[in-house]
Amino acid sequence: MSLVHLKKSVVTLHLREMVEDGQTNDRFALFGLGAFLLSPLVAPTVTKVARKVVKDAIKSGLSMYEQSQATFAGISEEFADNLAESQTHR
Repeated sequence: MSLVHLKKSVVTLHLREMVEDGQTNDRFALFGLGAFLLSPLVAPTVTKVARKVVKDAIKSGLSMYEQSQATFAGISEEFADNLAESQTHR
């Protein structure tokens, strides 16, 4: 019998049956069950940390975008000046 199965739209856990049958070596099922049970406790902390990380990543991305715009504007202006100067020396 599996660890978790659906029966009439209700999740039924068979932990007692697993222990009685000696099927305690199913580590993935136990890990999933542990994650399922601990998620309400861990989710708020993970959300706060992830929100800060994403916010900082967006800020640094916008800063890099603005710096690259200024750099490319300077390069474009210098290229236009060099092009105009080379055309006058023909």
